[in-house]
Amino acid sequence: MSKRITAIILFLSVFALQDAMAQVKIGYTNPARVLSQLPEVEEVDEQINTLIDQRDEELAAKATDLQQIFSNYESSMANLSQQERAVKEQELMEMNQEFEQDRETMMNEIRQKRNELMAPIIEKMNAAMEEVAQEMDLDLVLNEGTSYGDAIIFFAENEGLDITDKIIAKLK
Repeated sequence: MSKRITAIILFLSVFALQDAMAQVKIGYTNPARVLSQLPEVEEVDEQINTLIDQRDEELAAKATDLQQIFSNYESSMANLSQQERAVKEQELMEMNQEFEQDRETMMNEIRQKRNELMAPIIEKMNAAMEEVAQEMDLDLVLNEGTSYGDAIIFFAENEGLDITDKIIAKLK
């Protein structure tokens, strides 16, 4: 008898869970597509490209200086003692490491600046997504990808659940 009661409870639980799942309203969006439609993102891209150009010029000048120092060393290497060469090579390695650190610092600065400039735009997009979700009485909104276009495993058979265009309209 207890097995029969357990089976009935299990059956009712599955039925109740199925009923609860049927009531969840889901939509999805593509944040990269939303961002591609916003003029503010284009402005951020222009600012970042300007910053990249400036930093590239600085790094190019340092690279040219480093190359000249290396060429001078190579031409004078025959006139140096073993100890002088070891000291000069150590200096060159340190200069090269400093150059690589400058390059890494530049890349981090650019990433940080882009994140800083994009943060209010992404907040605005998220607020619009929340408004659309509330207007449509959605319980859950999924993303096809990240705000920066990184892929997420995603499948939706019903394109009617795509709220991307509604979010874009809300932002314009």
